[in-house]
Amino acid sequence: MKEYILRGEMFFHEPLLPLEVLHRDPEIPFSLHSHDFYELVIVVSGQGVHRIGEKHVPITDGHTFLIRPGCRHGYSHINDLTLYNILIGERALALHLHELKEINGFAELFLQAGEEVHHVKLNNHQLSEAVTIVNAIRLESERQEHSYGAGALAYAKMLQLIVLVCRVYSEHKGSTFIADQRLDEVIAFMEENLDRPLSLKELADYAAMSTSTLNRQFKLSTGWSPVEFHIHRRVAYAAKLLLTTDYSMERISELTGFSDSNYFARQFRTHMQMSPREYKQLWTTDRS
Repeated sequence: MKEYILRGEMFFHEPLLPLEVLHRDPEIPFSLHSHDFYELVIVVSGQGVHRIGEKHVPITDGHTFLIRPGCRHGYSHINDLTLYNILIGERALALHLHELKEINGFAELFLQAGEEVHHVKLNNHQLSEAVTIVNAIRLESERQEHSYGAGALAYAKMLQLIVLVCRVYSEHKGSTFIADQRLDEVIAFMEENLDRPLSLKELADYAAMSTSTLNRQFKLSTGWSPVEFHIHRRVAYAAKLLLTTDYSMERISELTGFSDSNYFARQFRTHMQMSPREYKQLWTTDRS
């Protein structure tokens, strides 16, 4: 098969910030190719095989990996594979490379030579956080021509995403997490109670764990405390209601167990990096 080299000028249309987000839905089989830029890939759903040189790595939702300039890769055996490609020009990283080198995991992911690629596995909630950041990058990068700080914000979100992936990679290497079916049962209990707050004690009692054990194991598993995780799931449920119903903010706040619409709006912005109204406008406006 012919090998392709993808050039930055094919994708980067803003001279000030070589940064682009591509939503591949669905991804298609792609023969071996390389780039002259970095490509951070986040798999949202589906399955496939990621080819790196002569290696074949099965991938599914949550898999995240970085393709460095010159590294040959492609996709095969695809089944409903959906992913985000965050294209990052080398000049974008060079701006803060000295500080980035200090982040645990950055050198292994971004600076190694050759075709070794580390596949980081995000859990569902880290994946949700990553997708939220990616959508913020896409929104701001598309606004760069308006000259009101969108490029700077897109760059800041890019750094936030890099830090998230590096942290997950580093924490996974040193994790002492022990799989426990009780955590799955607690998460199922949370999903059944998205209409009200849950305290740490109530969750620990349900799991038959001490509060300290539940808190420690939950953070190792998801990166969140149990209570913050449940708030995040309630916000995610609220986001679904925003897109699938015509309910008022007050009604959605009530259905997701927030005490009032102002508190709901603050929590939504904290977890989604935008207000409920901005979120609804982003996903219900025709962007073609």
